[in-house]
Amino acid sequence: MNDIGLSPWHLWIILSVLLITAEIFVSGFVLAGLGFAALCAALGHYFGAELGWALLAYVIGALLFFVGIRPFALRTFMHREPSPFGVHGMVGKQVTVIDGPDIGGKFYTVFRDSRWTLESEDDLLEGDSAEIVAVKTSTLVVKRIAR
Repeated sequence: MNDIGLSPWHLWIILSVLLITAEIFVSGFVLAGLGFAALCAALGHYFGAELGWALLAYVIGALLFFVGIRPFALRTFMHREPSPFGVHGMVGKQVTVIDGPDIGGKFYTVFRDSRWTLESEDDLLEGDSAEIVAVKTSTLVVKRIAR
């Protein structure tokens, strides 16, 4: 490792930064816990100068995070109610039905600057108001609002 100027504890810190950064893309504070443990391992390797101390510090750091810090973080940052953004924020909103250009084709709507295909068990007509009840990939499932 000294050929490139890195000590083993440097590698633990790099791993820690990568794992904590990857937590942005994964929910549940799992990668952040492993990153915290890698940071503990870096300290263990720095002060103990042996791999055994680093691994012991990694295990202790992981246990500390997953038993103590993670439950607190989940209670604090992870809420049970759905986010007002994305798909969950669309349910319950109203849209206006637009007829497709082809005869007997599908109905569409424009919602949040995007064109969406509509699916409904109700008979829809162009100009009807409908409420979004679910989202299936690029299709909005709607219920017609009484005319």
